Amino acid sequence: MFQNPLISTTAGAAVSKKLIPLVVVLVFVLGDGFAQNQSNERNYEITVLGFKIGEMTANRSKSSDSTLYKVKSNVSFWFFGKVNVDFRLDSRFANNQVVWTRSFSKSNKGDFQSEVKWNGRHYEVDASTYKFENSKPIYDLITLSSVMLFFHEPKANQDFLGEVFGLVSKVKKISTNVYEVTINGNTNRYYYENGIMVKAEMQSPIKNYLIKLVN
Repeated sequence: MFQNPLISTTAGAAVSKKLIPLVVVLVFVLGDGFAQNQSNERNYEITVLGFKIGEMTANRSKSSDSTLYKVKSNVSFWFFGKVNVDFRLDSRFANNQVVWTRSFSKSNKGDFQSEVKWNGRHYEVDASTYKFENSKPIYDLITLSSVMLFFHEPKANQDFLGEVFGLVSKVKKISTNVYEVTINGNTNRYYYENGIMVKAEMQSPIKNYLIKLVN
C-alpha cells in the first residue's frame, strides 16, 4: 500500500510544527541542566624560596541547588626531617552561604581533621590542626571561605571563614586586586587578575610557602 505524497508531506509538516516547541523546551531544560552542573578546575604549584615542593588542584562543581568546592594538595619538604603532607578540603555552599566544610590532613608527622557545619541556628565547629584545636561555635552566616578564593575575588571587609581553624576574620584590601586575611596569627596575601587568583603568599607555623597558578 502506497502513501499519498501530499498527505505524507502535509502530515509531516503538522508533526514538525508540533515538535518544534518540544525541541525548544528540551534545549532550554537540558541547557539549564548542563549549566547547573558546571565543573571548573584550576591547577597550582606550591613553592618555598623558589623551589617546588608540591601541587594543588582547586575544583568547583555547581548543581541546581548548591556549589561544591574542593581543594587537594600534596607536598614534600624538609622540616627537621622529611615531611610529606596530603591535604583535602571540601566546602558546600547553598543560597550563597556555607553549609558545611571538611578538611583532612595526612602526614608522616600526624593526621588532622576539621569540620564546620550549619545546624540551622549556628555553625558547629570541630577543628584540629597542627598545635591548634577549636570548638567555639560561629553564630553569623558565612558567605566566603578560603576555597572560594580560587574562583572569586573577595571584597574588602567581607567576613572570611578559615575552614581548617574554624575561625572568622575580615578581608583586608591592600591594593588593586590584592587582599590579605589573617587567621590565627597567620597572614595570607592573595593576588588576582581578571577575577582569577594567580598567586597567594601563605604563612604557616611550619613553613611559609607560595601558591602560583599553572593553568
